Amino acid sequence: MRLYTLTALLGLLSLFFQPAPAAAQSSTSPAAAVVAADNLLDVAVSDSSTTYLVFGGPVSLVDVDMAGNYLVKIEANAVFVRAKRKHAPPTPMLIRYGSKYWMGRLVYVNRPVLQLYDFQKDGALSINGKSAPSTGAAPENELALDKEREKKAVVEGKLQTLRKAREEHQAVAVVDNDLVLSLANVRNDKDFTYLRFKVINKTNIDYNVDFTDFQLVENAQKKFLARKKNEARRPLAPSGGGANQVITGRTTGYLTYAIPLYAATERGYLEVTLRELNGARVLVLPVPSRVINRASTI
Repeated sequence: MRLYTLTALLGLLSLFFQPAPAAAQSSTSPAAAVVAADNLLDVAVSDSSTTYLVFGGPVSLVDVDMAGNYLVKIEANAVFVRAKRKHAPPTPMLIRYGSKYWMGRLVYVNRPVLQLYDFQKDGALSINGKSAPSTGAAPENELALDKEREKKAVVEGKLQTLRKAREEHQAVAVVDNDLVLSLANVRNDKDFTYLRFKVINKTNIDYNVDFTDFQLVENAQKKFLARKKNEARRPLAPSGGGANQVITGRTTGYLTYAIPLYAATERGYLEVTLRELNGARVLVLPVPSRVINRASTI
């Protein structure tokens, strides 16, 4: 059945593109037949986040020329795409939805994408709810705060509000090397999760925060007498908050961050790792998904 489908598609594409005989002999997939097209839409794809394409009918076929470099999943009228590795090469992609076809090109970007490409309105492209041209390069990511000063100002304003809030989650904490890391507050808006952490330094040595790492962990249940089974990790780059903060000895300090909004299952959690600039005192705090999923809006 797969061979018959690809053969039929090759015949259909030849009516539109009419490739030269040599090129036709070298093509091994429908997507390969559209490489020469000049007006393919570039779809931004990352290895740390998922790109969503939604169409006006059920998707029955997705063909990626370099399939080994990308993860693709079909669900009803949507296609989910993620790069398997960093710096995956660009590749054409063909999608059949209903009785229509769509052709584009996957292009790797070295940052979280978090984009929705919506083709439901009369075939016109809408990205993250905004109209966009049907051809040419994909627009900049809305969540890349270095590209959008206004949104950065809004995020920093909400972090400032969170710094004034009363602590609410003292029970979510970890103690190691006479250091205490706990979750003080958490809030959500439509784009970000805002986190405020409390650090108690019970030592006489300053704790200089080099950087804070965030990872969404799913399916973290342990297999009996074995390693964790089917555990998936997804890095979340912080989009706001200070870096290289110092918690001096015998004092208490607070750290605030904004990370891209996500939704986790009941078996998932956010793993927060604090790393020291000139030392090996690493603090790892798991924040249960229910704490973030039920957080108030800001």
